[in-house]
Amino acid sequence: MDLDKQYRNMVGHLLPYGPAWNKSEPILLSLALTLSNTHARLDDLMQEVNPKTTTELIDRYEQICGLPDSCYPSEFQTLTIRRNRLDSKINLVGGISKDFFLQVLKANGYTDATITNYNNDIFTCESTCDDYLYDEEWRFYWIVNIPHNYQITDMTCNDECDSSLRKWGDKQIECIIDKLCPSHTYVIFKYGVTNA
Repeated sequence: MDLDKQYRNMVGHLLPYGPAWNKSEPILLSLALTLSNTHARLDDLMQEVNPKTTTELIDRYEQICGLPDSCYPSEFQTLTIRRNRLDSKINLVGGISKDFFLQVLKANGYTDATITNYNNDIFTCESTCDDYLYDEEWRFYWIVNIPHNYQITDMTCNDECDSSLRKWGDKQIECIIDKLCPSHTYVIFKYGVTNA
């Protein structure tokens, strides 16, 4: 049974008994139509509560959350991208762990990215000859490894002679990670590698 019919039945049942009232009175039918339209509109507004499904209130949500920010230029965003960014901004729990940053990378489409830390990789006289030459300062550095040649563009014969031989990088994910990383650390991004 559709919503209009349900409200017509409900309004009809609210009438007192007797021949004075007709259930098909135009004023009663318009009241039922108004109630069903209000009900449908409330159902629509319930979708606006969730940032993943909002349409009408997305501009207001973005204004409250400070979006679009420098990581997401406003001219290149679809509604889906705007919803996902809004959802991640509102529901971001935060953290400084490796798992947190892997979740951020996954939420932005890099499901197979890895992170390399240099906390315990200090080179000493007891290190083997194939160990990396990292000193104590490297404990403040970490690397985001983005595999499978994402965002790598090689120069072709159709490019200008002053073009770069190779370009790489995703400014958007680099901006997001740089904003979220602890202030005492430095992030290095490596593209096209599985692990550093």
